[in-house]
Amino acid sequence: MMDISSRQPADPADTKGRSQGRAVASDFDNTLYFMGDEEPMRAADIFGIVYFQQRGGLFGICTGRSLVGVRDVIGPWMRPDFYILASGALVVDGEENVLFRKCLSLETVKSIHDRYTPAMRAVFQANDTVYTFLEANYLQTHIDSIDELRDAHVYGISIAAPDEKTAAEAAAEINALYGEEVTAFQNVTHVDVVPKGCSKGSGVEVVRKAFSIEEMYGIGDSFNDLPLLKSVDHPYTLTHAPQQVQEAAEGIVRGVSELLDRI
Repeated sequence: MMDISSRQPADPADTKGRSQGRAVASDFDNTLYFMGDEEPMRAADIFGIVYFQQRGGLFGICTGRSLVGVRDVIGPWMRPDFYILASGALVVDGEENVLFRKCLSLETVKSIHDRYTPAMRAVFQANDTVYTFLEANYLQTHIDSIDELRDAHVYGISIAAPDEKTAAEAAAEINALYGEEVTAFQNVTHVDVVPKGCSKGSGVEVVRKAFSIEEMYGIGDSFNDLPLLKSVDHPYTLTHAPQQVQEAAEGIVRGVSELLDRI
C-alpha cells in the first residue's frame, strides 16, 4: 500500500525548519477550493499565498481530506509549508515528512461503518489517500473489504449524510457511543470521525511547535473548523459561514487573499 514517509520524529520540534514569525492555516473545501465552480481555486488566493510565502510567512492546509485529496487538486499551483490532514490525525511538513500521526483501530472503524451504512455512504482515510467501496477515481482507491486496510495507517472514516440534521445527529451519537476512542466532527452534511484528541486545533499546535511559530492565523468556514479557529491567535472566517462560526472569528473576509492582505 502506498504511504508517506514512515519516518516519524519523537518530538515535532525535531523537524522544524527556520523559526517563523507568522503562519496561516487554511481550511480547504469551500475556503480555498470550491468544487464545481468555474474557478475552483481563485487566482487571487494562489498569488496571495505565493507572495505571503515570499515575504517569509508559512502557509498550510488544514483539512479533513487526505494528502492525495489535497496534493492532486492543488497540483503545481502552490506548495504548502505544512498539511494538517484527516482533521488533525496526520500532520506532515511541506516535504511530506510526518510530524504527527494517530490511528484508529480497524475494529472501531468496522463497528462505526456497520452501524451507519448502508443508509449512509462512508469512505476511509488511510495512508495518504481515501479508500472506497465504490469505483476508484483519481482521488480514491477501491477496496472490496475493510480488512484490506489491516496493515494501513487508518486515520479516520468519513460518513456522507443526506442532510445537515442527520449529520449533526450522527456526529452526536458517535461521540456518545465511541467517545472513549474517537471524536466525530460535523462538516455540513458529512461526519468526519478521527482518533480521540485529534482535531484541526491539535494539528495547529503540532505545527506551531514544529516551526517555532510566534503568531498563527487560521481561516475556515464550517463547524469542524471551530477547533482551528479556537487554537490560533487570529481566527478568520468567510461571509458564507454559519453564524456560530462567524461568532468564533475576529474577522470575516471574502476569501483567503483578503486575509493575507491584512497580515
